[in-house]
Order: sequence, then C-alpha cells, then structure tokens
Amino acid sequence: MATIPFHPPPANFTAAHALLGRLYLEHRDFLRRLLLVQAIPSSDVEDVVQEVFLTAWRRLECLVTPEQARPWLLVIGLNHARNHRNLARCEREVLAGLADDLPEQEVAAPMEMLLQATYGMFRLKRFLLRIGPRIRAVVVPYLEGRSIREIAEALGIKTKTAFARLHLAREHLKRLALA
Repeated sequence: MATIPFHPPPANFTAAHALLGRLYLEHRDFLRRLLLVQAIPSSDVEDVVQEVFLTAWRRLECLVTPEQARPWLLVIGLNHARNHRNLARCEREVLAGLADDLPEQEVAAPMEMLLQATYGMFRLKRFLLRIGPRIRAVVVPYLEGRSIREIAEALGIKTKTAFARLHLAREHLKRLALA
C-alpha cells in the first residue's frame, strides 16, 4: 500500500491564501458559466477566470464576509468580461505562414473605387446636414485638418467648447452608424 506524503503548507501561507483557495474551488465553475454567457470565447474563458481571481486576490480586503463572495466575484467577472470584449474588438490575430497560401485579392476596379468614394461623400454630406450649424462649424475645419486650437480661435470660442462640439459630432455619428 503506497502512502501519500504529507507536505505542510509553506511558512508564508496565510488565512488569505486559504480563503482565496476556497473561493476558487467554490466559484470557478460559476465564473466560467458567467463568462460564456457574456460572449467570451471558450478559448479565452480560463484566462479571464484567472484574471478575475487575480483581481480578487489584490482586493481581498474589500470582501467583508465570505458569504458575500459570489456577488463580489460576479461584479469583478462582469467588468473583466466587458474589458475583454472591448480589447478583443481592437485585436487582430495574424497567423504566420498562411499569408503565402491565400490567394491574392484582386485590385478593386477604378469604377468600384469611384462608387465607394461617391457613396462615402454622400454619407458625409448627409451627416453634415443632420448636425446643427454650431457643431458643423467645428467639424468641417477639423475634417480639413485644422487643429482644435485654430478652430477655437477662428470661431472665438474656448478650446474645451470646440472639443465638446467635436465629441457631440462623434456621438451623433455613432448613432447614425447604428441606425
């Protein structure tokens, strides 16, 4: 009969380590399901779970009682899921070695490029007509390449006001893109 050797915990093993270990064992599956529901790819779920527990370890003093751990971990998990989705939107993965295997894209015909440019100009004109004249007065010179400081001085407004109007234009553009 083989005996299993007993390894006592290291000297620096504290109650906080034990609490985090218990939280991990009790709530790991819950967090995995939560992240899958939050549209995190299954290949990334385990990494995000580890990030959640790393954040929990850093903020363990915020946990008042272990009974409140699930809602506390839920909030941390939702925040990490949101951050992961936002970062994944900007991330592009390039697979090495596949570029040679893919057929080369055909260069767009000049007529197609002209149609795309015309449609883009039509959409820009429609956008400029929909925003108010005060916002348009900031957007048009900005699109022409002038700096915010130059625009503010030319219009006789504060720089912060010019930034705010440009922000409003961007928000309006986002709403139009969703419609």
